[in-house]
Amino acid sequence: MTWQALMKEELERLRQADIPEADSDIRLFAMDVAGCTYSTLILRMAEEASEEQAQKLRAYVTERMTHKPCQYILGSQEFMGMEFATAPEVLIPRPETELLVEQACGKLEKLREKKRKQTGDGKLRVLDMCCGSGCIGISVAKLVPAVSVDLADISDAAITLTKKNRERLQADCTVIQTDLFAQIEEKYDMIISNPPYIRTDEIPKLMAEVRDFEPHLALDGKADGLYFYDKIIREAREYLYEDGYILFEIGQDQLDAVRGLLVENGYVDVEEMKDYAGLDRIVMARYPALA
Repeated sequence: MTWQALMKEELERLRQADIPEADSDIRLFAMDVAGCTYSTLILRMAEEASEEQAQKLRAYVTERMTHKPCQYILGSQEFMGMEFATAPEVLIPRPETELLVEQACGKLEKLREKKRKQTGDGKLRVLDMCCGSGCIGISVAKLVPAVSVDLADISDAAITLTKKNRERLQADCTVIQTDLFAQIEEKYDMIISNPPYIRTDEIPKLMAEVRDFEPHLALDGKADGLYFYDKIIREAREYLYEDGYILFEIGQDQLDAVRGLLVENGYVDVEEMKDYAGLDRIVMARYPALA
């Protein structure tokens, strides 16, 4: 069977199972099986796929028909131009989270220049709290020179995967297993976090790919979805240098609540940013120097 016929047949199976983004998934599966880019695969559409390749593609599709995310099946996800390993007990990196990394990198560059002028040393310290796969902190470590990054999470699976991604991407950073700040001993110029923020009663309503496969530990923000924002915002004050920054990814309806928590706890210069869909997604603030 040619690649074109095989992919058409398997795409139809995905559509019959009501799999979202079936077209994108079949391309990703075929690229993995063929071991080539999609542009190369297009040139090979009239070629025969081997029986082994056909069986592997059908196996991928059968697994995807259960609504298991493509990223868990293939074991990786691209993020900030880097290939991160994934694991079933750890949240999959999302495209919208790249906005958080971009904002963090921009602010760190400005902080470094300011610090260099003040002290002659532009070295910065960053904490990625609730790091999951490590995609945020590792990306910062790779993209911003002269930055020391710590990555923290409570989950055994997250810590294991973050260490794997640290080695995979050769990132210079430290991984700490901790319940929020319990084991954190340093102070930081910036704390970044994409904490669990979905209200408990909303989790059963999520799409099957998320509800049935992604870890609820990384999703559940308790009754109002604000539990972890409240704790991190309050406790972070002891771990931020004066004029340090805190950056969060938030749910689309949480801007006012998170902004209120920041202001209530003494943070200033609160900024927000929408994602590519026009939804509130990022909140940033500065913890001011004491008068």
